[in-house]
Amino acid sequence: MLRKLHPRWLGIGLLLAGQLGIAAAALALLVRVGKASVPLAGVMLLSLLLLNAGLLLALRRYQAQKEASRRLRLLAEMNVQVNREILLNEDIELIYRTILNYLFSVFDRASTGSILILGADGYLTFAASRGFTEDFVSKFHLKLEDSFLYQVTGGNIQGTRLITNEDFRRIETVFKPGEWEYRSVISAPLFIGERLFGVLNLDSPVAGTYDANDVSVVEQFRTQIEIGLLARERYTSNIKRYQVDALTGLFTRRYFEDLFKVMLDRAMRQQESFVLALFDVDDLKSTNDSLGHLAGDQMLLAVANALRDSCRYSDIMGRLGGDEFIACYHQSEIAVMDKHLAGIRGRLRTKPTWLGDQERTLSFSYGLATFPLDGTTKDALVAAADRRLYLMKSGNR
Repeated sequence: MLRKLHPRWLGIGLLLAGQLGIAAAALALLVRVGKASVPLAGVMLLSLLLLNAGLLLALRRYQAQKEASRRLRLLAEMNVQVNREILLNEDIELIYRTILNYLFSVFDRASTGSILILGADGYLTFAASRGFTEDFVSKFHLKLEDSFLYQVTGGNIQGTRLITNEDFRRIETVFKPGEWEYRSVISAPLFIGERLFGVLNLDSPVAGTYDANDVSVVEQFRTQIEIGLLARERYTSNIKRYQVDALTGLFTRRYFEDLFKVMLDRAMRQQESFVLALFDVDDLKSTNDSLGHLAGDQMLLAVANALRDSCRYSDIMGRLGGDEFIACYHQSEIAVMDKHLAGIRGRLRTKPTWLGDQERTLSFSYGLATFPLDGTTKDALVAAADRRLYLMKSGNR
Protein backbone atom coordinates (compact mmCIF):
# COMPACT_ATOMS: atom_id res chain seq x y z
CA MET A 1 0.00 0.00 0.00
CA LEU A 2 1.40 3.41 -0.95
CA ARG A 3 1.85 5.92 1.84
CA LYS A 4 -0.29 8.99 1.58
CA LEU A 5 1.94 11.82 0.32
CA HIS A 6 2.06 15.21 1.99
CA PRO A 7 0.39 17.81 -0.29
CA ARG A 8 3.65 19.79 -0.46
CA TRP A 9 5.65 16.80 -1.77
CA LEU A 10 2.80 15.83 -4.10
CA GLY A 11 2.84 19.35 -5.56
CA ILE A 12 6.62 19.26 -6.03
CA GLY A 13 6.35 15.87 -7.74
CA LEU A 14 3.68 17.08 -10.15
CA LEU A 15 5.72 20.23 -10.90
CA LEU A 16 8.83 18.19 -11.70
CA ALA A 17 6.79 15.84 -13.88
CA GLY A 18 5.42 18.81 -15.79
CA GLN A 19 8.89 20.27 -16.32
CA LEU A 20 10.25 16.95 -17.54
CA GLY A 21 7.31 16.77 -19.95
CA ILE A 22 8.11 20.21 -21.36
CA ALA A 23 11.81 19.31 -21.77
CA ALA A 24 10.90 16.00 -23.43
CA ALA A 25 8.48 17.76 -25.80
CA ALA A 26 11.18 20.27 -26.80
CA LEU A 27 13.69 17.50 -27.52
CA ALA A 28 11.10 15.48 -29.45
CA LEU A 29 10.28 18.55 -31.52
CA LEU A 30 13.95 18.99 -32.40
CA VAL A 31 14.28 15.36 -33.45
CA ARG A 32 11.15 15.17 -35.58
CA VAL A 33 11.02 18.61 -37.16
CA GLY A 34 14.69 19.45 -37.32
CA LYS A 35 16.31 22.86 -37.53
CA ALA A 36 13.00 24.59 -38.21
CA SER A 37 11.88 23.86 -34.64
CA VAL A 38 15.01 25.23 -32.98
CA PRO A 39 13.51 28.65 -32.17
CA LEU A 40 10.37 27.10 -30.68
CA ALA A 41 12.33 24.50 -28.72
CA GLY A 42 14.67 27.24 -27.50
CA VAL A 43 11.72 29.31 -26.28
CA MET A 44 10.31 26.26 -24.49
CA LEU A 45 13.64 25.51 -22.76
CA LEU A 46 14.19 29.20 -21.89
CA SER A 47 10.70 29.35 -20.43
CA LEU A 48 11.54 26.26 -18.43
CA LEU A 49 14.71 27.87 -17.10
CA LEU A 50 12.86 31.09 -16.19
CA LEU A 51 10.15 29.03 -14.51
CA ASN A 52 12.78 27.21 -12.45
CA ALA A 53 14.46 30.49 -11.52
CA GLY A 54 11.14 31.95 -10.42
CA LEU A 55 10.32 28.83 -8.44
CA LEU A 56 13.76 28.96 -6.79
CA LEU A 57 13.23 32.57 -5.75
CA ALA A 58 9.75 31.72 -4.47
CA LEU A 59 11.18 28.77 -2.52
CA ARG A 60 13.87 30.95 -0.96
CA ARG A 61 11.27 33.54 -0.04
CA TYR A 62 9.08 30.84 1.46
CA GLN A 63 12.03 29.53 3.47
CA ALA A 64 12.90 33.06 4.61
CA GLN A 65 9.31 33.66 5.70
CA LYS A 66 9.27 30.31 7.47
CA GLU A 67 12.52 31.17 9.25
CA ALA A 68 11.18 34.60 10.16
CA SER A 69 8.02 32.97 11.53
CA ARG A 70 10.13 30.52 13.54
CA ARG A 71 12.21 33.35 14.97
CA LEU A 72 9.16 35.42 15.89
CA ARG A 73 7.64 32.42 17.68
CA LEU A 74 10.89 31.72 19.54
CA LEU A 75 11.34 35.40 20.40
CA ALA A 76 7.83 35.57 21.81
CA GLU A 77 8.52 32.47 23.91
CA MET A 78 11.92 33.86 24.85
CA ASN A 79 10.57 37.20 26.03
CA VAL A 80 8.01 35.53 28.28
CA GLN A 81 10.40 32.90 29.66
CA VAL A 82 13.38 35.23 30.15
CA ASN A 83 11.32 37.93 31.85
CA ARG A 84 9.82 35.28 34.10
CA GLU A 85 13.28 33.96 34.99
CA ILE A 86 14.61 37.47 35.60
CA LEU A 87 11.81 38.40 37.98
CA LEU A 88 11.21 35.10 39.78
CA ASN A 89 14.49 33.19 39.78
CA GLU A 90 17.08 34.00 42.42
CA ASP A 91 19.85 32.19 40.53
CA ILE A 92 21.24 34.97 38.32
CA GLU A 93 23.62 32.56 36.53
CA LEU A 94 20.65 30.42 35.49
CA ILE A 95 19.00 33.56 34.11
CA TYR A 96 22.05 34.33 31.97
CA ARG A 97 22.22 30.75 30.68
CA THR A 98 18.51 30.88 29.80
CA ILE A 99 19.03 34.09 27.82
CA LEU A 100 21.96 32.65 25.90
CA ASN A 101 20.28 29.31 25.20
CA TYR A 102 17.23 31.02 23.72
CA LEU A 103 19.41 33.22 21.51
CA PHE A 104 21.21 30.14 20.22
CA SER A 105 17.86 28.56 19.36
CA VAL A 106 17.02 31.66 17.31
CA PHE A 107 20.48 32.13 15.79
CA ASP A 108 21.48 28.53 15.17
CA ARG A 109 24.44 29.55 13.00
CA ALA A 110 26.33 31.00 15.96
CA SER A 111 29.46 29.03 16.84
CA THR A 112 30.13 30.68 20.21
CA GLY A 113 28.30 33.14 22.40
CA SER A 114 28.64 34.86 25.73
CA ILE A 115 27.18 37.20 28.29
CA LEU A 116 29.98 39.21 29.85
CA ILE A 117 29.48 41.17 33.06
CA LEU A 118 31.36 44.40 33.73
CA GLY A 119 32.94 44.43 37.19
CA ALA A 120 33.71 47.41 39.39
CA ASP A 121 37.36 47.07 38.30
CA GLY A 122 36.43 47.80 34.68
CA TYR A 123 37.02 44.23 33.47
CA LEU A 124 34.61 41.87 31.72
CA THR A 125 34.18 38.28 32.90
CA PHE A 126 31.94 35.45 31.72
CA ALA A 127 28.49 35.13 33.29
CA ALA A 128 27.35 32.58 30.69
CA SER A 129 28.95 31.04 27.61
CA ARG A 130 28.43 28.62 24.73
CA GLY A 131 31.20 27.01 22.68
CA PHE A 132 34.18 28.13 24.79
CA THR A 133 36.44 25.82 26.76
CA GLU A 134 36.17 25.80 30.54
CA ASP A 135 39.82 26.79 30.82
CA PHE A 136 39.31 29.82 28.57
CA VAL A 137 36.20 30.90 30.49
CA SER A 138 37.86 30.58 33.90
CA LYS A 139 40.91 32.63 32.86
CA PHE A 140 39.04 35.28 30.87
CA HIS A 141 39.50 38.77 32.33
CA LEU A 142 39.11 41.42 29.63
CA LYS A 143 39.44 45.16 30.06
CA LEU A 144 36.36 46.90 28.66
CA GLU A 145 38.52 49.03 26.37
CA ASP A 146 39.85 45.83 24.73
CA SER A 147 36.39 44.44 23.88
CA PHE A 148 35.14 44.21 20.28
CA LEU A 149 32.24 46.55 20.96
CA TYR A 150 34.36 49.25 22.59
CA GLN A 151 36.92 49.22 19.79
CA VAL A 152 34.49 49.40 16.86
CA THR A 153 32.47 52.18 18.53
CA GLY A 154 35.44 54.12 19.86
CA GLY A 155 33.96 53.83 23.33
CA ASN A 156 30.62 55.35 22.28
CA ILE A 157 28.63 52.27 23.29
CA GLN A 158 24.90 52.74 22.75
CA GLY A 159 23.12 50.00 20.83
CA THR A 160 23.57 46.61 19.22
CA ARG A 161 26.36 46.50 16.65
CA LEU A 162 27.21 44.17 13.77
CA ILE A 163 30.98 43.60 13.69
CA THR A 164 32.03 42.45 10.24
CA ASN A 165 35.12 40.88 8.71
CA GLU A 166 36.26 44.36 7.66
CA ASP A 167 36.01 45.55 11.28
CA PHE A 168 38.15 42.66 12.50
CA ARG A 169 40.90 43.62 10.07
CA ARG A 170 41.36 46.96 11.83
CA ILE A 171 40.83 46.09 15.52
CA GLU A 172 43.02 44.17 17.90
CA THR A 173 41.74 41.13 19.78
CA VAL A 174 43.00 39.19 22.78
CA PHE A 175 42.68 35.92 20.87
CA LYS A 176 45.84 34.25 19.70
CA PRO A 177 46.07 33.37 15.97
CA GLY A 178 44.25 30.11 15.35
CA GLU A 179 42.59 30.11 18.78
CA TRP A 180 39.30 31.82 18.00
CA GLU A 181 38.75 33.47 14.63
CA TYR A 182 35.66 35.56 14.00
CA ARG A 183 34.32 37.07 10.81
CA SER A 184 30.82 38.07 11.91
CA VAL A 185 29.72 39.05 15.43
CA ILE A 186 26.63 40.66 16.92
CA SER A 187 27.57 42.54 20.07
CA ALA A 188 24.89 44.12 22.27
CA PRO A 189 25.47 46.25 25.37
CA LEU A 190 23.30 45.63 28.43
CA PHE A 191 22.40 48.68 30.48
CA ILE A 192 20.63 48.94 33.82
CA GLY A 193 19.38 52.48 33.81
CA GLU A 194 22.35 54.54 32.62
CA ARG A 195 24.96 52.05 33.87
CA LEU A 196 26.68 49.64 31.48
CA PHE A 197 26.08 46.27 33.07
CA GLY A 198 27.53 43.86 30.53
CA VAL A 199 27.81 42.78 26.90
CA LEU A 200 26.03 40.03 24.95
CA ASN A 201 27.89 38.47 22.00
CA LEU A 202 26.93 36.02 19.23
CA ASP A 203 29.97 34.93 17.23
CA SER A 204 30.60 33.21 13.91
CA PRO A 205 33.80 32.38 12.01
CA VAL A 206 31.92 32.75 8.71
CA ALA A 207 31.79 36.19 7.10
CA GLY A 208 28.29 37.49 6.40
CA THR A 209 26.59 35.16 8.88
CA TYR A 210 24.56 38.02 10.32
CA ASP A 211 22.83 40.95 8.67
CA ALA A 212 20.89 44.07 9.61
CA ASN A 213 17.71 42.07 10.29
CA ASP A 214 19.57 39.92 12.81
CA VAL A 215 20.90 43.03 14.52
CA SER A 216 17.35 44.40 14.73
CA VAL A 217 16.13 41.17 16.37
CA VAL A 218 18.92 41.22 18.97
CA GLU A 219 18.36 44.93 19.62
CA GLN A 220 14.67 44.32 20.38
CA PHE A 221 15.55 41.43 22.66
CA ARG A 222 18.29 43.48 24.35
CA THR A 223 15.71 46.12 25.22
CA GLN A 224 13.46 43.49 26.79
CA ILE A 225 16.37 42.10 28.82
CA GLU A 226 17.27 45.57 30.09
CA ILE A 227 13.70 46.27 31.17
CA GLY A 228 13.60 42.96 33.02
CA LEU A 229 17.00 43.48 34.67
CA LEU A 230 16.07 46.99 35.77
CA ALA A 231 12.80 45.72 37.25
CA ARG A 232 14.71 42.93 39.00
CA GLU A 233 17.27 45.34 40.45
CA ARG A 234 14.55 47.63 41.79
CA TYR A 235 12.60 44.67 43.15
CA THR A 236 15.62 43.12 44.86
CA SER A 237 16.64 46.55 46.16
CA ASN A 238 13.21 46.97 47.75
CA ILE A 239 13.34 43.44 49.15
CA LYS A 240 16.81 44.08 50.56
CA ARG A 241 15.64 47.29 52.25
CA TYR A 242 12.81 45.30 53.80
CA GLN A 243 15.05 42.42 54.86
CA VAL A 244 18.41 43.95 55.78
CA ASP A 245 19.30 46.76 58.17
CA ALA A 246 21.38 49.27 56.21
CA LEU A 247 23.87 49.99 59.01
CA THR A 248 24.59 46.60 60.55
CA GLY A 249 23.71 44.16 57.77
CA LEU A 250 21.50 42.21 60.21
CA PHE A 251 17.84 41.48 59.48
CA THR A 252 15.39 44.32 59.97
CA ARG A 253 12.93 44.06 62.85
CA ARG A 254 10.02 43.42 60.52
CA TYR A 255 11.78 40.67 58.58
CA PHE A 256 13.08 39.08 61.78
CA GLU A 257 9.53 38.92 63.12
CA ASP A 258 8.39 37.19 59.92
CA LEU A 259 11.17 34.60 60.25
CA PHE A 260 10.49 34.19 63.97
CA LYS A 261 6.90 33.25 63.26
CA VAL A 262 8.13 30.46 60.98
CA MET A 263 10.63 29.24 63.59
CA LEU A 264 8.04 29.32 66.38
CA ASP A 265 5.48 27.43 64.30
CA ARG A 266 8.03 24.77 63.37
CA ALA A 267 9.17 24.39 66.97
CA MET A 268 5.57 23.87 68.11
CA ARG A 269 4.79 21.32 65.41
CA GLN A 270 8.00 19.36 65.74
CA GLN A 271 8.44 19.83 69.51
CA GLU A 272 11.80 21.55 69.08
CA SER A 273 13.50 24.04 71.35
CA PHE A 274 15.36 27.27 70.70
CA VAL A 275 16.97 30.09 72.64
CA LEU A 276 15.88 33.69 72.18
CA ALA A 277 18.45 36.36 73.02
CA LEU A 278 18.12 40.11 73.51
CA PHE A 279 21.21 42.32 73.28
CA ASP A 280 21.87 45.89 74.32
CA VAL A 281 25.04 47.79 73.32
CA ASP A 282 26.63 49.27 76.44
CA ASP A 283 27.32 53.03 76.63
CA LEU A 284 26.00 53.90 73.17
CA LYS A 285 24.35 57.10 74.38
CA SER A 286 27.50 58.40 76.05
CA THR A 287 29.50 57.60 72.89
CA ASN A 288 27.01 59.51 70.73
CA ASP A 289 27.16 62.47 73.14
CA SER A 290 30.95 62.59 73.44
CA LEU A 291 32.19 61.44 70.02
CA GLY A 292 29.19 61.99 67.75
CA HIS A 293 26.71 59.75 65.99
CA LEU A 294 29.22 58.57 63.38
CA ALA A 295 31.28 57.03 66.19
CA GLY A 296 28.07 55.58 67.60
CA ASP A 297 27.32 53.95 64.26
CA GLN A 298 30.84 52.48 64.20
CA MET A 299 30.21 51.11 67.67
CA LEU A 300 26.91 49.48 66.62
CA LEU A 301 28.51 47.93 63.55
CA ALA A 302 31.45 46.52 65.53
CA VAL A 303 29.16 44.89 68.11
CA ALA A 304 26.84 43.58 65.39
CA ASN A 305 29.80 41.96 63.59
CA ALA A 306 30.93 40.32 66.84
CA LEU A 307 27.44 38.99 67.56
CA ARG A 308 27.09 37.68 64.00
CA ASP A 309 29.82 35.19 64.82
CA SER A 310 27.45 33.57 67.33
CA CYS A 311 25.06 32.52 64.57
CA ARG A 312 24.93 29.32 62.58
CA TYR A 313 23.17 28.93 59.24
CA SER A 314 19.94 27.88 60.98
CA ASP A 315 19.94 30.86 63.41
CA ILE A 316 18.47 34.31 62.79
CA MET A 317 19.54 37.71 64.12
CA GLY A 318 18.07 41.16 63.66
CA ARG A 319 18.20 44.73 64.83
CA LEU A 320 15.23 45.78 66.93
CA GLY A 321 16.18 49.43 66.70
CA GLY A 322 18.56 51.85 68.39
CA ASP A 323 21.10 49.87 70.41
CA GLU A 324 19.07 46.64 70.64
CA PHE A 325 19.51 43.37 68.78
CA ILE A 326 17.61 40.09 68.90
CA ALA A 327 18.49 36.53 67.90
CA CYS A 328 17.05 33.03 67.84
CA TYR A 329 19.37 30.05 68.15
CA HIS A 330 17.70 26.93 66.77
CA GLN A 331 17.96 23.69 68.76
CA SER A 332 20.23 25.25 71.38
CA GLU A 333 20.49 25.03 75.16
CA ILE A 334 20.49 28.15 77.27
CA ALA A 335 23.59 27.17 79.25
CA VAL A 336 25.59 26.53 76.07
CA MET A 337 24.52 29.84 74.51
CA ASP A 338 25.23 31.72 77.76
CA LYS A 339 28.81 30.40 77.75
CA HIS A 340 29.25 31.13 74.03
CA LEU A 341 27.98 34.72 74.27
CA ALA A 342 30.01 35.38 77.40
CA GLY A 343 33.09 34.35 75.42
CA ILE A 344 32.26 36.78 72.59
CA ARG A 345 31.62 39.54 75.13
CA GLY A 346 34.91 38.86 76.88
CA ARG A 347 36.93 38.94 73.66
CA LEU A 348 35.26 42.17 72.60
CA ARG A 349 36.13 43.80 75.92
CA THR A 350 39.81 42.87 75.65
CA LYS A 351 40.27 44.29 72.15
CA PRO A 352 39.91 48.11 71.95
CA THR A 353 38.21 49.50 68.85
CA TRP A 354 38.87 52.79 67.09
CA LEU A 355 35.82 55.07 67.13
CA GLY A 356 36.73 58.14 65.16
CA ASP A 357 40.14 59.21 66.49
CA GLN A 358 39.80 57.48 69.85
CA GLU A 359 40.14 53.91 71.05
CA ARG A 360 37.28 52.55 73.11
CA THR A 361 36.55 49.24 74.78
CA LEU A 362 33.21 47.90 73.57
CA SER A 363 30.75 45.66 75.36
CA PHE A 364 27.16 44.51 75.35
CA SER A 365 24.64 43.08 77.76
CA TYR A 366 22.29 40.23 76.98
CA GLY A 367 19.42 38.19 78.30
CA LEU A 368 18.32 34.71 77.28
CA ALA A 369 15.06 32.80 77.27
CA THR A 370 14.33 29.29 76.07
CA PHE A 371 11.32 27.88 74.26
CA PRO A 372 9.13 26.32 75.61
CA LEU A 373 10.42 26.56 79.20
CA ASP A 374 10.22 30.36 79.50
CA GLY A 375 7.21 30.81 77.24
CA THR A 376 5.48 29.66 74.08
CA THR A 377 4.79 33.07 72.53
CA LYS A 378 7.07 35.80 71.25
CA ASP A 379 5.90 38.28 73.89
CA ALA A 380 6.49 35.84 76.75
CA LEU A 381 9.97 34.91 75.53
CA VAL A 382 10.97 38.55 74.95
CA ALA A 383 9.72 39.51 78.41
CA ALA A 384 11.77 36.71 80.04
CA ALA A 385 14.91 37.62 78.08
CA ASP A 386 14.40 41.32 78.83
CA ARG A 387 14.30 40.69 82.59
CA ARG A 388 17.63 38.85 82.43
CA LEU A 389 19.10 41.56 80.22
CA TYR A 390 18.14 44.16 82.82
CA LEU A 391 19.80 42.11 85.58
CA MET A 392 23.05 41.97 83.58
CA LYS A 393 23.02 45.69 82.90
CA SER A 394 22.39 46.33 86.56
CA GLY A 395 25.37 44.16 87.50
CA ASN A 396 23.21 41.69 89.43
CA ARG A 397 23.93 38.63 87.34
